[in-house]
Amino acid sequence: MAIILKFGLLVLSLVIAFTAYEVVRNTGVEKIPARDSSLGLDVRTDAVLRDLENGRPYDASILKDTQTFVGRRFDTSDFRLQSLARILYEHREALTREDYETIRDTFIEFKYWMDQPGSDSMCYWSENHQLLFAASEYLAGQYWPDEVFPNTGQTGRDHQALARERILIWLEQRWLYGFTEWYSNTYYVEDIAPLANLIDFAEDEEIVLKAQIILDLLLYDLATQSYRGNFISSSGRMYGKGKRFPEKNSMRAVIDSIWGPARWGGEPSKRTGMDLNFIYINNYQVPPVIRAIGADDQRDVVIKASTGLDLDELAGEGLIGLEDRQIMMQLAMEAFSNERVIDNTLAYMQRHDMLSNEFLHDFNTFNLTIMTETGLLPVISRYLNPVTNGTAIQRANTYTFKTPDYMLASAQAYHPGTYGDQQHLWNALLSKDVSVFTTHPAKPLSDEGALSGSPGYWVGSGRLPHVVQDLNVVLNIYQIPEKKGFMEKSIQDYTHAHFPQERFDEVRLDGRYAFGRVGQTYSAFIARNPLYYAEGTTDDLIQPGRDTYWVFEAGSREADGAFEDFMARIKSNPVSYDDGKLTYKSGERLLELRFQGDFQIDGVVQDLEYPRFDSPYAQVQRKPDSMTIRYQGQSLFLDFYSGRREVVSETIAD
Repeated sequence: MAIILKFGLLVLSLVIAFTAYEVVRNTGVEKIPARDSSLGLDVRTDAVLRDLENGRPYDASILKDTQTFVGRRFDTSDFRLQSLARILYEHREALTREDYETIRDTFIEFKYWMDQPGSDSMCYWSENHQLLFAASEYLAGQYWPDEVFPNTGQTGRDHQALARERILIWLEQRWLYGFTEWYSNTYYVEDIAPLANLIDFAEDEEIVLKAQIILDLLLYDLATQSYRGNFISSSGRMYGKGKRFPEKNSMRAVIDSIWGPARWGGEPSKRTGMDLNFIYINNYQVPPVIRAIGADDQRDVVIKASTGLDLDELAGEGLIGLEDRQIMMQLAMEAFSNERVIDNTLAYMQRHDMLSNEFLHDFNTFNLTIMTETGLLPVISRYLNPVTNGTAIQRANTYTFKTPDYMLASAQAYHPGTYGDQQHLWNALLSKDVSVFTTHPAKPLSDEGALSGSPGYWVGSGRLPHVVQDLNVVLNIYQIPEKKGFMEKSIQDYTHAHFPQERFDEVRLDGRYAFGRVGQTYSAFIARNPLYYAEGTTDDLIQPGRDTYWVFEAGSREADGAFEDFMARIKSNPVSYDDGKLTYKSGERLLELRFQGDFQIDGVVQDLEYPRFDSPYAQVQRKPDSMTIRYQGQSLFLDFYSGRREVVSETIAD
């Protein structure tokens, strides 16, 4: 027995000593900076493309600066390559020999995927980046098939083949599951550019056709989730400016190019980003049915959809593992530390020397053999529940109510009470200028970077509410804990609404009520506690308290009569809240929501798990074989696997 005890102590001592060694080793892992702003590089390749398209002289220094930026493998290098690829394919003859060589060297010396040599802090993994890298690699390999790319020692033809596989995986996953970064007015731009370039320049017919199909689906989202030229809906990833200020959303130029700014009385967008690659596209016409759906703004329409996957669906889909199709879906969701995937995440990072990446450097803390080889990591994730678990973008069941007077949209019952990140769970567009929503700030406004942090004061949420919607009413319940979670920097004891007084024609605050009128469109908040504007602001409506609710209801002169009548009706509507159950009656509807429980309308529990599409335009199940989108005699039939894309168009009046 003494020998066994001594042997056990020896083994324990060795384990402790080896773990101590690994801790020291991990603390010494270099963190590579994602960027270096001190260099002052001008990387506006989109501006060069715009000048070339318009027959103007271009600034060659931008190409040199871009070569330096991309050569240093700074994060967002892949953004710069999209317009550079179109310059190469469309405007080769307009380039000097020196500028052509600059572009060539920029492409062939680059690192295009996580498994290729070199350490850096580029973000490869999110949904948009995956396609940006793969499309650039494919088009570079196609252009220089016999060149040896020095980073890998492989030929362009080899790179083209590698990228082709990832492109087809990406396209298929969007077909099967929809967009993980659902309805993102930032990141759809970064999908649309590589899709446009593949459609115009890929010589592989399968890639071209499937890219056209996925672009159709992206534009269907755009058409159904936009109001008066503004694309602000619920979203998997959205930033402060994009949701607070309708005129600043990044899809405006694309919307203008399809429907025209004059349609909704707006000024033409002055954006010159990578969306130019769509605006200059040659091998794609927006299907007439998509144009017609986007112009369908003179009636009330309910649009439901399901997009993305939940974490607990990954295993059943065979999507947890280290193969490209597995890691691409997992990381498109930005799922890193969650219980179901953390082992897989760390194994992939170890295999490809990614722990010096600035965005992933914290994972060195867990890069210990005693954790990775014993199954401890999922247990640690489950019990510690680090704030990074909220980064994962999971399946959204979206509900959108469009009327001639407003658009109201939400992600129904999206993981209430969990950590948030950049998810935007509900939004009201009351005009082309007024956007309204609520969040739980992840940081106090006094914090440096709170306005731009992710999550921050306006970006995303610290803790997610329970959000549900029926027609013109949205219910929110917030239950904010008193203590911070593991790795959570701060936790606020209030929630707030973006309610920009200067953009309304009229605003009234009355205790727990807030009313706004813009033109003939009305809106109302009912809160549990008195509402007030944060000091020095006219847009930041505060509700103190950790266990609170917000009821939002939209109306109009046509439906409600005068604004005074609307306010009186809202104040007369019964509302109660007890033990996490919110009850609200509006007209003949009785809405009841229990936090992390059921949503009932008139006593009937609502099924909030939707098909892929459920709208007047399309009825499509999840993981479809084919789909048809129809409206006003126009139709679009899509069959991803059989390679069929059939556009039926009849002339319709605007």
